[in-house]
Amino acid sequence: MKTLIVYVHLLAACVAVGILLMQDLALAKTRGKPLSHQGIKELTRAAEIISLSLIVLWISGLALVLIGYIENPQEYLLNQKLWAKFTVVAVLTLNGVVLHHFSFPRVVSNRGILGLGNIEKVLVVLSGAISTISWLFACYLGIARPWNHTVEYSFVMFVYLGLLGPACILACTLIHSLSTGKGLGMSRREEEPTSMLSESMPLGKRVPKA
Repeated sequence: MKTLIVYVHLLAACVAVGILLMQDLALAKTRGKPLSHQGIKELTRAAEIISLSLIVLWISGLALVLIGYIENPQEYLLNQKLWAKFTVVAVLTLNGVVLHHFSFPRVVSNRGILGLGNIEKVLVVLSGAISTISWLFACYLGIARPWNHTVEYSFVMFVYLGLLGPACILACTLIHSLSTGKGLGMSRREEEPTSMLSESMPLGKRVPKA
């Protein structure tokens, strides 16, 4: 029974991470532009599958904790890595609520990510970075058996924050670069009619008078 629960637990994590990475790649290819109708459908479907996977992850994870406690009631809950994993999955869950109610409606809007306000853009990319890093790190903790009863909670969280910080900085840097590039592109397009008009004015002066 325990082996079956472990299998379901790992399967849910693998499905969620696989879909998450594919959607991250698809969103990166849009470069912040509005999504197509097909892109919106795929993102919505992916969000539903990931949410279901998270529910399965919680249920199977709690079942494994219960089994572990029954097998070793004196030491199982003293495993600091276990509580660190609970913390990461809790962050993942809360961030999922933010993604569902805040980020997704803005990503699928007609404005696209680049059409959002500065604060909205930052919050959207931060929630995405937190989601990706948290899922990947939670999966790593699931297989990091050498850390069982050997590392402190603070160490695990230090590693987690050490990965999360640079990821958030990178996400903000990328969206800033895309926004700046968009602004330059718009200014150049706005300058083109003016430059064409200025170039046509001397031609008008060369027209001979009747």
